[in-house]
Amino acid sequence: MIIVPDDPGSAGQDEVLKASVLKVFDGDGFLANVWHPFRETWVERIPFRFAFIDAPEMGQPCGPEARDFLAGLIAGKELRLDPVGKESTGYMPIDPYKRLLCVGFLTEQMEAGRIDYYHQGKCGSGLVKRPRPVTRNIELEMIVNGWAWVVEQYSFEREDEYFEAQEDARENRRGLWQMENPEAPWSFKRRQRQQRKSAEAQGKLL
Repeated sequence: MIIVPDDPGSAGQDEVLKASVLKVFDGDGFLANVWHPFRETWVERIPFRFAFIDAPEMGQPCGPEARDFLAGLIAGKELRLDPVGKESTGYMPIDPYKRLLCVGFLTEQMEAGRIDYYHQGKCGSGLVKRPRPVTRNIELEMIVNGWAWVVEQYSFEREDEYFEAQEDARENRRGLWQMENPEAPWSFKRRQRQQRKSAEAQGKLL
């Protein structure tokens, strides 16, 4: 596995969320409890979706593998979640399915030993000489390990960096890129909708 060290910068408690992951639905969505700093209590069972990646649907090849990879990264762990508002949602960080849109960061103790990492557009390998905490970008880890696409319908500040990571995964045939011509999830969903409409139209004609 390739990790992606990242510095999300400092933020106030009213700008980011502390979340404890309960369940991973697929390669880009999960359920979490969220810490409410002003009430000083956990708000339970909030659905989230990563804002800038799109993983294979569960009915697609590699869908279950993408989910399992994400679960291996975040299940049962605490994340920093930076909410993301998009123009299509009136800059509210909520998608049409009432999931909170976010970018996720995991800070974890990195044990001594050799690691593979992706940093500043390049993959490398290095030796961690002593255990220390490292903050990682979960979206970029999903991309560079080959388990998600970068969303194409929105432009965002770090998109060049994200697309570079995707190209690195594709060139090195990681994850879903081991397939010859993987179908992007938005194409898959569009095709599914067209098939449903066609079936409904045929049903009305009978």
